[in-house]
Amino acid sequence: MVRNPWLVMAMLLGGCSPEPAKGTDSGQTSSDASSDASSTAPTSGGTPDLPESHCGDGVVDPGEACDDASPGCDACTEACTLAVDPELEWSVSLAPIVAVRGFDLTQQQRAWVVGTTSDEAIVLQRIEVDGSTASFDLTALAGFAEIGAFHVNGVTGEAGVLGLLPDMTQKVVRAGADGPIGEPLAIAKGVATELMAITSVGVTFVAGVEGGTATTLAWTGEPLATFASATASFVDAVGDRLVIGTNLVTLVDVDGANRVETMCWGERLATSGTHVMRDASELSWGDAAMESCDLATGERVSEIIATGAGGFEAGPVADVVEAAPNGNPLGAWSVCHGEGSVMGCEVPSTDGFGGPGDPEAIEIDACDRPDTGRLGSDRGVYMIRLDRSTSAPSLVRRGTLPLAPPWG
Repeated sequence: MVRNPWLVMAMLLGGCSPEPAKGTDSGQTSSDASSDASSTAPTSGGTPDLPESHCGDGVVDPGEACDDASPGCDACTEACTLAVDPELEWSVSLAPIVAVRGFDLTQQQRAWVVGTTSDEAIVLQRIEVDGSTASFDLTALAGFAEIGAFHVNGVTGEAGVLGLLPDMTQKVVRAGADGPIGEPLAIAKGVATELMAITSVGVTFVAGVEGGTATTLAWTGEPLATFASATASFVDAVGDRLVIGTNLVTLVDVDGANRVETMCWGERLATSGTHVMRDASELSWGDAAMESCDLATGERVSEIIATGAGGFEAGPVADVVEAAPNGNPLGAWSVCHGEGSVMGCEVPSTDGFGGPGDPEAIEIDACDRPDTGRLGSDRGVYMIRLDRSTSAPSLVRRGTLPLAPPWG
């Protein structure tokens, strides 16, 4: 399912105002206020005090290295210091893609990225473990004008992209290690949805959040099966086995057979295919929590990562993106330390990228896209990162999880 990747980033990294400058409502005493009020008066030596720093106002005050008044991935941090890029373990440019719309990693550690170029062409890119890449122009190949859905089957190593053509017809392109497989598959009107999963048998679409249906089309185009689906906000696949649901995740064959209702809740399937993960945060209490569930046993790993202010606007948020082989969930999280507003935190927040036992396993910054984080078979955490000067995206290895607990 194609999601808006910047929504979570705005909440995790950009939704909080800079730290209050001195002289604002930040807990100062009346004596402090009196001192500030006379800060421009001559001192005993006859020299005026230096003006205060107001980070975020676009003016470089004394004590600030920079101040561009625009939080995000650029040369100046939200603390008004010069940004320093982290040392990356591995990086591959995604050119000609300039805007990433989807990324996933397979169990063979093959990466698939779909996005748009500077001239609005839609491109599917394959990156192998050795860093070699191949790009497929889906606008030229199939006439795609928009991306409707994107799915990667972690077991088969294949990717599928649903595209919308200028005449509003829809097609699915399937690709593997050697590039596109067969001809683009035309999809009848009313069948395709954003909830799409590809298998070796065909493509499955799930319609309806409650009481919906799943429809599977064979790669030859013939309808294969239509069956009732569980309550669904995501669909994925482990080989030819579908994983559908949110609460009480369902495992089912692409023809609707061999249906198994698990005791797991989930919002996403781990690359390993063994666990589903979800944000188990408690808004009322301000607890940012992560949870994963073993699909085979129903065993859960759940833990509070951090505690802050509760509430719809303030969070907390835990965007759980992966699970280690031992089930330890992993993702970006954020909590606020005060009241919220419709724009997010009005006070500083704490955020990180990690999970139970190690909530700040990797230090991310505004150029990282933590919602795209995936765990490779080499224990590396891979994600999309933007260039600080050009905003060009790359696939990077952002860190490596240790073998020792809590990661396993």
